[in-house]
Amino acid sequence: MNQPTDLDLPALAALLAVIDSGSFTRAARALGVSQPSVSLAIRRLEERVGTPLVVRTRKHVTASRPGETLAAGARLAFEALGTSISRMADEQSEPAGRVVLGCHESLAAYALSAFMAWFLRAYPKVELRLWNGTSRRVHDELVDGRVDLGLIVNPGKHPDTVVTPLFEDTVELFHCFPPDRVADPAAALASIPLIYVPELLQSQEILRQLAKRRLPPSRPLPCSSLELVKSLVLDRVGVGILPRRVAEHRTARKLRSLSPPLPLFRDRVALVRRYDVPRTAAIRAVIDSLLARVRVEG
Repeated sequence: MNQPTDLDLPALAALLAVIDSGSFTRAARALGVSQPSVSLAIRRLEERVGTPLVVRTRKHVTASRPGETLAAGARLAFEALGTSISRMADEQSEPAGRVVLGCHESLAAYALSAFMAWFLRAYPKVELRLWNGTSRRVHDELVDGRVDLGLIVNPGKHPDTVVTPLFEDTVELFHCFPPDRVADPAAALASIPLIYVPELLQSQEILRQLAKRRLPPSRPLPCSSLELVKSLVLDRVGVGILPRRVAEHRTARKLRSLSPPLPLFRDRVALVRRYDVPRTAAIRAVIDSLLARVRVEG
């Protein structure tokens, strides 16, 4: 037997109409086509499956045993297609269904908290899922189709993606020391540990700029996360390389910047999507809400 993909839907519809009506003529009338068209569709379908599908008598047409089997499968297929079409219509009219939003941890924790609380109340039928990783990993997941939308820091160009700017931020050197301890920022780096996440490109660039100015930190202290960097800076362990959005988020003790005169890095945060992501109502709701609210928060 040929593969199921060789069985076209109009031919299967003709088979069901003939079996249900018991007549080629009545089936043609129900389908709005000519009787020869129905006969031709059934004959070609029988040729494809290699066996008779109907039994013809002078007064009636009934399904053969193989015809009953194929008809049962066809009914299930048409029912599944109908359900899928109804679901598509619902997704286009009312925001519902799953949307996977990829973003860096610092964006999820420090730029999305208020947005998430509002969005989940506003769109209870949208199943919003967060996928966390570095911006590079979020971009890879997005391009590969495992993430629907991405909040990406400094996104690169890619032929399959659309980039919409959200807000700008800076990565700077922050501290929590008394002013006299860091009155000379360059001298302070010679005695105070510098805390940073080495995997971040922003940290790497600031370290390069410090080396270029011949201000390498005397006590570099690599860490695994921005949250740990911030915690150690608040405890006055050292100076930390942090995005401003992280340094200023819900901090009772205000962190102060040494940039400038020390180097800083300018970030561009953007919403990224693939060209071919279906613009369902749920996808549109997430995009519109992010553009309206995260821009303001950022």
